[in-house]
Amino acid sequence: MKVAVTALATLALVAYPFLVSYALHQGWGSGFALALLGLLALRAWLQPAQSRWLTGLAMALVGLYAITREPTFLHWYPVLVNGVMLVTFGYSLRHGPSMIERFARMRHPDLPEAARPYLARVTAVWCGFFLVNGAIACWTVLHGDARIWTWYNGFIAYLLMGSLLLAEYLVRPNHEVGR
Repeated sequence: MKVAVTALATLALVAYPFLVSYALHQGWGSGFALALLGLLALRAWLQPAQSRWLTGLAMALVGLYAITREPTFLHWYPVLVNGVMLVTFGYSLRHGPSMIERFARMRHPDLPEAARPYLARVTAVWCGFFLVNGAIACWTVLHGDARIWTWYNGFIAYLLMGSLLLAEYLVRPNHEVGR
C-alpha cells in the first residue's frame, strides 16, 4: 500500500499544475481539495516523522483554499517546493555532505574523495536553479494568469530541470564521479 500511495502522490504532485487548472476550470475545486487533502494525509501518515513537515505545509495551502476558495493558495505550492529544495540543498553545502554527493553515494558508495568538490559545485548550481525557478514560479503566481502559471510550473520548469540534469551528465568528469 505504501508504494501505491507514494506513487499516486508523486504522480499527482508532478501533474499538480495541470490537475489544479483542470479542476478549477471544471468547477471541481472543492472536490479536488478534499481528494488532495486525503491523499496528502495518507502520504504524511506513511512518511517518516522528519519528512512530514513539507506535506503538512502543502496540506495547509490546500486547506486555506478549501476555506477561502482563493485559487492563489493552490498556486503557491511550486514556490514552496523550490524554496524547500533551495534550503535543503543549501544546508547540505554548509553542513555536508552535499546533496548531490549523497545522491552519488547511493549509486557509488566508494566515491573517491576527489569527487567531493565537483559534487559540491553541482549542488551549488542546483541551488541557483531552485532560486531562479522559485522566483519565476512566484512571478507566475503574482502575475495572476492561470495559463502562464500552469504551463510554466507544469511543463517549462520540468524541461529546464531535465536540461540541467542532461547538461550535468554530459559535463560530468568520468574519472571523478563515474557514469
